[in-house]
Amino acid sequence: MEALLREVNALLVDFPGEQASLACVLERVKTSTRESTSSAPTLPERVLTEQALRRLAELATPPAELFYDDPDLDEPDLPPPQARSDFLKRVPPMTELAEELLRYSSNAEESPNREELALRATLVVAFGRHTPDSGLGVPGSTAEIAPLLASLSDVLPSSRLPLVRYLLTTSLPPYFKPHPELNPSTGRVLSRPLGGDRGLNAWFDSSEQDPSSWRRQVGLAAVVNRVVEALEPSEVEDLWPYLLPPLLAYLDDFESANKIRGTAILDTLLRRVDASLLRRTGVGKVFEKSLESCFSALSDPNTPRLLAAAHPVALRLAELQYPPMRASDPVSVDKARFDALCKLFASSVIYAWESKGQHAAIETVTARAMPPLLDAMGAASIRYLQVIVPHLTELLVTTATLGGLEGDGTWTLETATMMLEASRALLAVVRNGRMRMARWEGKIGVAVAKCWLGQKGSRASLALRESSAAGRTVLVELDGALRDVLTALDGATTTPISTRLAPLPNFAELLPLRAAEAAV
Repeated sequence: MEALLREVNALLVDFPGEQASLACVLERVKTSTRESTSSAPTLPERVLTEQALRRLAELATPPAELFYDDPDLDEPDLPPPQARSDFLKRVPPMTELAEELLRYSSNAEESPNREELALRATLVVAFGRHTPDSGLGVPGSTAEIAPLLASLSDVLPSSRLPLVRYLLTTSLPPYFKPHPELNPSTGRVLSRPLGGDRGLNAWFDSSEQDPSSWRRQVGLAAVVNRVVEALEPSEVEDLWPYLLPPLLAYLDDFESANKIRGTAILDTLLRRVDASLLRRTGVGKVFEKSLESCFSALSDPNTPRLLAAAHPVALRLAELQYPPMRASDPVSVDKARFDALCKLFASSVIYAWESKGQHAAIETVTARAMPPLLDAMGAASIRYLQVIVPHLTELLVTTATLGGLEGDGTWTLETATMMLEASRALLAVVRNGRMRMARWEGKIGVAVAKCWLGQKGSRASLALRESSAAGRTVLVELDGALRDVLTALDGATTTPISTRLAPLPNFAELLPLRAAEAAV
């Protein structure tokens, strides 16, 4: 085995030039490691194995020049796609080799010492950047990474927490500077930011200028997220000060792509953190402020993606800190929840409408986020009916009937999806604002009727329905959503609007069944 390990190390020195030879050696390593499971590696074999694993970690680390997603780069300055593709093709065999060598060198009966933890952490930081679907790491990588990452901590159940602790306390801190608003030792909010009023700007500047900063480490957000995922809820508080710098570095960054990564990491953390810890440390307010900055970043190509990521996380944070009132709770708790949800609605929905109204993608994302937020607010949502109803009904009427009822409207896949989400948001409005629907049923009902007529009489709508499966699907779903709104209105008022629409032509398929039957 020692001779084979020396051969592996020699090939790795010249990799990727020796990629074909390494593929052949990989099969020999698989055979040899399985045959050698009964005997422990000798000291020279351990040394050679560690050298090979460290070299593999170095080779698997995505080069910044290939994957750095700088939105300001012009096309000629972007890395060639073939170079990225070639790198990604090399990752699976390197991953398999690392897994085989790790299996060979690991002792299933002993907890890893500090040197072994350091080696495993190095492998996590390198290979953990490759993730196939989360958008946190290097895109396009394959799922071969998962078995390796699992084997790094699953050799012994007792090795998981020491490895996570080592990553948070030793491996990751060199990339992330302490947040100026937090005590680096306790993770509590400071009464005055480090560095005064310019502390936050200095923190941003340092991350840009430092060559060892996380900004130069492509895919490191995926590693941070994996580390947070590995924690049990009972373990979060002990490691709290170490969790915050990486999370806030991404969440508070000025680049929307990093904010998206930060919201994903925050979502992972909120599924494990206790609300009392957020309150005691004051960090819940810091998270709220960070998410507000996500909702105000509306002039970026990534804005719809950022809003889609931030909305559910912001609601999760609010629900965690301000749970629904129980009979035993004081009234002040319910008021705090009401105030928090109203603040969230204003910053995430109303601000977007005021700043980017009629932007189809932003309108779609915002409308999609409204039902769970309105359901959380419940009857308290009637506070905003004078803002919500006119805006959503205007989206339906203006888009569906542009040019008048005889016109074609604006029927594209994007605008039809927007109207679908606006209809679903209106359904949530009716569901939660039943006590005020007598005032608004006419405006909502007319908007639904005009949207229906606009769709059925539009050549553009017909073309969309016939041009693609996606177009047909969204229009069918829109039909159903419009019917649902009318049905909900019928149940919320004493004078069902559907009975007034029933005698009119062209509405038979739209009306709830009992209204249609009554018209006949």
